[in-house]
Amino acid sequence: MKRMLAAAIGSAYFSVALVGAAYAQTAQPTPKAPPGGSMASESTTKHTGTGPNTKTKTKTVVGRVKQFDAGKKIVVTGPKNKDYSFDLDDNAAVSGDVAVGKKVKVTYSKSSGGEKVTTVALYGAMKKKSSSK
Repeated sequence: MKRMLAAAIGSAYFSVALVGAAYAQTAQPTPKAPPGGSMASESTTKHTGTGPNTKTKTKTVVGRVKQFDAGKKIVVTGPKNKDYSFDLDDNAAVSGDVAVGKKVKVTYSKSSGGEKVTTVALYGAMKKKSSSK
């Protein structure tokens, strides 16, 4: 009887460890563009375990704005002069004074459930510290 109880407890701990591992997601750091340069990267994150299994694809591009139509579309020229086009819907977040010729970072994520999120922000802008005397 004691062996059966010990086996049941052992398998319960093992099950909890497996479920915990399923929750874990490895977050990949977003690569940074070299100084004065541009970059493009793509990643996929999968969630399995309790709840629905989901997959989210993320694309990040750093480059110069070639075309910008606020609330509609942005085209960014990235590495090797390749143009990347992103639609800007109601869920898009644009921060800073984005304009043609400025360097920006665009992050676009789409989940297997159809949710899309796009963020656009100025990239590499140095903040000046004000000195007080």
